[in-house]
Amino acid sequence: MSEEKKVSRRGWIKYAGAGVVVVAAAAGAGYYATLPKPTPTPTPTTPTPTPTPTPTPTPKPKKLVVWGRASYAPAQQYWANDVFRRWADERGIGIEITWIPVADCAPKMAAAVAAGTPPDVVIGGTPYMIYAERGLLAPVTDIVNKLGRDDIYDIKLRQGTWDGETYAISSGFELTWLHVRKDFAEKAGVTKLFPFKTVDDLYEASKKMTGIEKDVYGVGIPLGGSGFDCGWTFHEFFYGFGGKYATGRSSAEVVIGKEPNRSAAKKALQVLKKIYDEKWTPPDSGEWTDISNNLAYLGGKVAMTSNPMSIWYAIMTGKPELVPKTMLVPDLFPIDLGDEACFVFKGANQDLGKELILKFFEDKEAYRKGWCAQSFWYNLPIFKSQMNAISKEWKEGKYPYWGIDPAEAVSRALTVDPILPPIGVVDSWYRGWGVNDMVVRAVVKGEDPDKVIDSVQKTLEDAMLKEYKK
Repeated sequence: MSEEKKVSRRGWIKYAGAGVVVVAAAAGAGYYATLPKPTPTPTPTTPTPTPTPTPTPTPKPKKLVVWGRASYAPAQQYWANDVFRRWADERGIGIEITWIPVADCAPKMAAAVAAGTPPDVVIGGTPYMIYAERGLLAPVTDIVNKLGRDDIYDIKLRQGTWDGETYAISSGFELTWLHVRKDFAEKAGVTKLFPFKTVDDLYEASKKMTGIEKDVYGVGIPLGGSGFDCGWTFHEFFYGFGGKYATGRSSAEVVIGKEPNRSAAKKALQVLKKIYDEKWTPPDSGEWTDISNNLAYLGGKVAMTSNPMSIWYAIMTGKPELVPKTMLVPDLFPIDLGDEACFVFKGANQDLGKELILKFFEDKEAYRKGWCAQSFWYNLPIFKSQMNAISKEWKEGKYPYWGIDPAEAVSRALTVDPILPPIGVVDSWYRGWGVNDMVVRAVVKGEDPDKVIDSVQKTLEDAMLKEYKK
């Protein structure tokens, strides 16, 4: 407020002695009466400043942090990047996309979760069930329903579902295929054995193709201490023989050391050990990593090996001379290695994250062509409608390298590696090279398989107690 104005009056008294004062008092009375009142002089004041309005800040656009699992096929990432950036532009938000090498996915995610800075969304990544169990993931059941639950293969729904909610949507099938050198098989007289119907068929083909040409081994089996190929190779036989690791989330439900699962594990280890001891696989197989069997096949060192379509991709893009010499047939016990999936961490951006996942899948034909076909079918679509489209093309002769209708191959998959139904503790143990350690000990080092299985049983029991408190 302004200060109240004050009036200052001037004195008119002059003194020149006592007489002057008396005269002034007597004669000046009337004079004073006729004078106008002096005009007050206002005291200068400082005006109160008018407050400057505080501008309303413009909200910064939200930024979605997206991590993806990088594959060997860059075209997959290019397609996804385009889909995501177009969506972000339409929604007026920022987006940061990072593609992470396969081997770095689990440790990088674990570090981010521990630091409290996980990504908003993960595309085609792993692991996820351990985070769902800990309450860190947002359910995506509503996205499944929007995409059409009935159009998604049941095995793909089950891999991301726990306690009635879906927390992860598989980004695709990743089937194992037996890659066979047709010229070697014909020369050895074993073509009629494919696809294998028994373990004895595998033994016979491996034996007869070993040495069919100089320095050629009948089969390439990864048996090294690191790399997922060793683990899932064991799983093909373990699950093929009816084995299970656990039936639930408690120490009492760990069953690999109990019958009939113990026998299934021993039988699987015995198959691998026979191939290794008979030297039907290269002697350095005990040191192989994920890329080793690929290189052995591409280099003509092995006559056959099991693998997803990454070997075929390498043939199509860099070794065209092997195209007419290679046939792809189902494994004896085919499994789906497509455990990678799309999921959302809980947080301020979780609804946007779910929207992004919907965008990834909702144009199903674009997903089939952009994500699946461009990888030369390293991933096959999770949608029945899109597998039917591929099946139709196969029947029309478009994919002569497949020795079986791919839709039928999908239906043969026994399980999703590493475990179905998903259990976070078993998944984490697998990713810490637990299976590799078992295989190296029992197959390469020749330790007593029963003692090795006992140690796995104990390790998983302890892990269950630690994580689930029971």
